[in-house]
Amino acid sequence: MKILELIASVHNWLADKDFIWWPFSFLRPTPTTVMTFQMTLTMTACFSGLSVAMYMAFTFVNNMFSISSVVNTGAICFIGFFTWFNLVTKPMWNIRAKKLSQKK
Repeated sequence: MKILELIASVHNWLADKDFIWWPFSFLRPTPTTVMTFQMTLTMTACFSGLSVAMYMAFTFVNNMFSISSVVNTGAICFIGFFTWFNLVTKPMWNIRAKKLSQKK
């Protein structure tokens, strides 16, 4: 087994777990579905939005809230999730999806 296939297998094993997708399990494609840019953009918006909402709640409760920190955190979360989903998740997911679709 090639190292990339091994890494993809481990990544996809984790990506198949429900807790990874909480609360957006409806966004998880089937293992045979090729992940598209539109899917990753939607996932980015949802997960970064949740992260920013949680950050806002934390800063508000701890009396540390500022608009600039929320904007900065939002930008960092969006860029981080966008990068991860497009450079790691999508390629690893698609390796499996293509492999499974060839078996049919």
